[in-house]
Amino acid sequence: MAAYQYLNWGDASHYDRTRDLPCVLCGGPTPLRSHASEPVHKVCAEDRNAGNPDQPRRYTLPARDKPQYDVGTWRFHNDGPNTAAPRRTAVTELRPPGPQDGPLDLFAA
Repeated sequence: MAAYQYLNWGDASHYDRTRDLPCVLCGGPTPLRSHASEPVHKVCAEDRNAGNPDQPRRYTLPARDKPQYDVGTWRFHNDGPNTAAPRRTAVTELRPPGPQDGPLDLFAA
């Protein structure tokens, strides 16, 4: 039996304080949102990850002192600090992104 992995969705972008929408997996109302803004209960997403090991997965970046590990499916994955997802930074000035910002990589490999 595979180990059950709990998602860490601590970022405020996973919570819609204005309204509940039906979960895409169970249909029950939820204020939670996935990385793609889909309404989904965290438990439903965890169950989906655990029950679908053949789905495309995300992994942490390999490092000398830490092994690479699975952080969930591409659809429902972890917010942990070691994922390959881009980090969000505070906006310090209002301007459109340009070539000086580099490529906009929304989904890290």
